[in-house]
Amino acid sequence: MDPISLAGLGLGVASLTFELFSICVKGYNLLLEAEGMPKSCQYLLVRLAMEKEKLLGWAVLTNISEGDAATRPALRLNRHTVTDALREIQVLLLDAAQLDNRYKLKLILATNKSSDKSEDDQSFKDKTLRNEYSTIQQKALDFISKTRKYPKRLQWAAFDKANFEDLLSNLRVLNDDMMGFLEAYERKRHFQMQEATFMQILQVNNRMDDLVELLHSLKGTAVEDAKQGQANNFDQRTYEDRLIRLTRFKAISIAIETQTTHINEPGPRMILDNAVTGAELSLAKLTEIVPVNDEEDEQHQRSHGLYDGTSVWVEWRYYEGVDEDEEPPPFIVQRISKLAKLLRDGMKPAEFLVPDCLGYIHQQSHCRFGFVYRCMESLGRDVPISLFELLSTIKKPSLTTRIRIACAVANSIWYLHATNWLHKGLRSENIAFQDRRQIRCATPFLCGFDYSRPSGIGEETEQPSQNPLHEMYRHPETQFDFPRDGRTGFKKAHDIYSLGVVMFEIGVWKPVSGILGIDTAKPVKASMVKKVQSELLSAENLELLESEAGDVFAAAVKTCLDGTLAPTKALQSPETDSQLQASFGEHVVKSLEKICV
Repeated sequence: MDPISLAGLGLGVASLTFELFSICVKGYNLLLEAEGMPKSCQYLLVRLAMEKEKLLGWAVLTNISEGDAATRPALRLNRHTVTDALREIQVLLLDAAQLDNRYKLKLILATNKSSDKSEDDQSFKDKTLRNEYSTIQQKALDFISKTRKYPKRLQWAAFDKANFEDLLSNLRVLNDDMMGFLEAYERKRHFQMQEATFMQILQVNNRMDDLVELLHSLKGTAVEDAKQGQANNFDQRTYEDRLIRLTRFKAISIAIETQTTHINEPGPRMILDNAVTGAELSLAKLTEIVPVNDEEDEQHQRSHGLYDGTSVWVEWRYYEGVDEDEEPPPFIVQRISKLAKLLRDGMKPAEFLVPDCLGYIHQQSHCRFGFVYRCMESLGRDVPISLFELLSTIKKPSLTTRIRIACAVANSIWYLHATNWLHKGLRSENIAFQDRRQIRCATPFLCGFDYSRPSGIGEETEQPSQNPLHEMYRHPETQFDFPRDGRTGFKKAHDIYSLGVVMFEIGVWKPVSGILGIDTAKPVKASMVKKVQSELLSAENLELLESEAGDVFAAAVKTCLDGTLAPTKALQSPETDSQLQASFGEHVVKSLEKICV
């Protein structure tokens, strides 16, 4: 008998649908854990894992269980069609004869020597499963362990890449057919669940080789969609394009940090083209620089100008010169250059909400660097207007508008964090709108980024500017003389805290200083700044937020502020980052999206 033949049939009182589903889950796991796949083909396992997660998501949404009582009526109505599809998936995964004859894929029992892998050697597939996916998978595996017998581990005796891709294509078609039994709102939810799972996968892949494999796998999926006539499915195409862009951007950010210029494979070299090109622009081509206001002695944050005839606005970053020539510290120059390369990447996901950056300039006479952004035609000679300015100058917009703005900013941070890009300077001053006349429907964008990278012992670091008004947005652990980098430096949880402060402002439509009754016309004491977190979390202020924006909105803000998503002092690792990404997405981003006004 071949190693993956079934032994023992234990239907009993169990639902046939659940029985077949459980067999399919076991089949996926056996193939995912099989040893001996050629290294050059291992990226295909990502696609296999994603197909398994599609099936798990379907099971969660249909509420499949051992008994039929809890199963959705639509599933019971189409039971025969569903069981036929599950049987086909079972055959594809576990019929050894068909794997050998049709796909030229042969599996044998793994030898004891090859099975000596520790649990820590497991790939992302189990570390990144959503809680509800893990729960339904464990139920399926527990059921199978009681009713059937399978080998502990298999290994490939024969493997053909093209045929394995055909197997994946057929699994994909069957999975997509299963999605047809979901309601429209459930299909949308399924896409969201898939995306959230992928975010976790992306979190634990931090090596260039792994990201390149992941990118190849995603592009292979897109090609399969085109072959199967799904290229016109807008939701599917948008979702897959976003995953490709996120993965590509994370690879580019690593290439920029490590100064990687080439990898000996055509695919990786292609995605690195943008990362290795210089981003410094010619200062001589920037003309007609007009500051936001006319106070000549003020360090302007933004200015309007023309760059080589193109209407632009410039975001300035000032520094303290290190000698008589006002030269900037070398590590500052490196960071500005690297950040400019990230900002100007033309294929970065639109969900980042980062404006179109041309590059950076260095105006040594003013001890400043400037990030140069292309202007919208509607701006004229204006610069974008910040959320901070809007909070103080316009009437409170509708709750619908406020929730839409908060959703957009929270989504942006969620997507940025998926690629390990931290903002590190999030406040209402750094959220802006290109069209100041149409705030009701305008999309906000983020600016004021600080360059983020891990720092080793002995490396130079920057301290954030000690403006008390800026400190109000920072987590208490990062206020004042706090280094931005290093193992104990700025974390994603700190960005999320800053988001909570901004969302509080949006909810009540006041700057944080106004919410707390702080007179900014007078010097702001450090003791007042350090109380911002506790004051915002006070019962009185949370009740104010609830009355202005609703219970769900207030709960999402509180989650950002109180640190329940992840302890800020916890050591960072791919696994803890993955868990934080999932929690942030579920309890903040998706909670905001569910609010109906």
